[in-house]
Amino acid sequence: MTCSEARALLAAGIRPGSGSTTQARLHDHLAQCAACRELAEGSDQALLAALLATPLPARPPARNWSIRHLLFLLLALLAGWLGFQTGRVVLAGITISQNVAAMQLPSPAITVTPAMMAMATPLPTQALPTPTPIPSLLPAPDQPATTSETIAVVASPTPVALEVAMAASITPIRLPAIDGRAPVPTLMPTVGVRLPAGDAIHILLLGSDRRPGEGWATRSDAVMLVRIEPSTRRVALLSLPRDLIVEIPGYGYGRINSATVYGEMNPAIGGAELARRTVTNLLGLPIDHIVWVDFTGFTAAVDAIGGIEVELEQAIYDPAYPTMDYGITTIYFPAGKQRLDGAQALILSRTRHADSAYAREARQQMVVLAIARRIREHDPVRQVELAAHVTTALRPHIRTDLSADEILGLAWSLRDVDLGAIERFALGPDGVYEGLIEGDPYALTPRPGAIAALVRAFVNGK
Repeated sequence: MTCSEARALLAAGIRPGSGSTTQARLHDHLAQCAACRELAEGSDQALLAALLATPLPARPPARNWSIRHLLFLLLALLAGWLGFQTGRVVLAGITISQNVAAMQLPSPAITVTPAMMAMATPLPTQALPTPTPIPSLLPAPDQPATTSETIAVVASPTPVALEVAMAASITPIRLPAIDGRAPVPTLMPTVGVRLPAGDAIHILLLGSDRRPGEGWATRSDAVMLVRIEPSTRRVALLSLPRDLIVEIPGYGYGRINSATVYGEMNPAIGGAELARRTVTNLLGLPIDHIVWVDFTGFTAAVDAIGGIEVELEQAIYDPAYPTMDYGITTIYFPAGKQRLDGAQALILSRTRHADSAYAREARQQMVVLAIARRIREHDPVRQVELAAHVTTALRPHIRTDLSADEILGLAWSLRDVDLGAIERFALGPDGVYEGLIEGDPYALTPRPGAIAALVRAFVNGK
């Protein structure tokens, strides 16, 4: 390659190298020719200077993510999350409000009807030997000891039927009194007492033995009173035996579980209202609210929260458990911890042949607490949603005078109550006489002073 050829290539921008034959020949020439090599180095310096003098194209400015921008983004995310949670609560609240409105008990008309005014026909009576009275379970120093009275029962060759038919009748209801006297045909005034905030609230829980397709004129399979003291966060449960013989205002003496039947047969009162008056008359405590649920509603409510967990100290075997179609079947629960669905929880709450009616009442309280524990496992928003699911499941199977606001208010006020500290009370075998009514070995009559002692413990605490 000649110098003229090399210089022409350099002028054209070709540089020495090994990329092509021309670049290789240029490289060899520059290695031998100092003049051409000096010309090439000068061209390189000029090219570099030209490149440095050429301004770079403008770039868009980079974003400066300051702390203010990050805070704004976090606030936007928080607002979106709160909006979503609020939407869940609002939707659940609307559902609860609609469901509870459909559950409301009809307001009883305080009208005296012929059935309420009817005097029971006096029947022959036979006095039983006076049983030895048992002193009050918790005697108060300022109250005199209760003395025993002779208890008279109806003498009849057949058992005394205190239960009534499920259909209404224009014939006045007549109930013989267990003390031989005619029942007083007067009604207690309605105990519609709304206690101020901070005082105790009493809620009567009634479990109806209403089967599918039946009306509400059914007996109460469970009778439980809940006492809530918002100021001290105290909660107590009191169970009453369903076979307890008590005075039903306006109807005489009968099983406590039959008050709902008599009340439903008289539309002027209603079953829930007569049960309220009966329990108030027995305990001397005002009842602020009632929750009355049937078998299907109880099952659906437990299923709506995903079942419950209980622990049994011993196995339960009942070969004569009453089914929903009035037959019998055999049921068995092993000892220990176990998860129950709604149907199993109902069976556990009703069975009694394996032990006694008193043990059944204790299991009913255990199931109520297990339901509360199950709901408390979730965060507050999820609890409201579960309440919506439960009220939806209960809607056709429950009656109550609690409003949606009252239900949510009670749930919120008790959100941090220690479920393990809830006190449990019941009228046990040492507080009743069994079989005082001729022909009815299952009827339970309160012992003198037992109810008063139970109420004192229930109100004052253990």
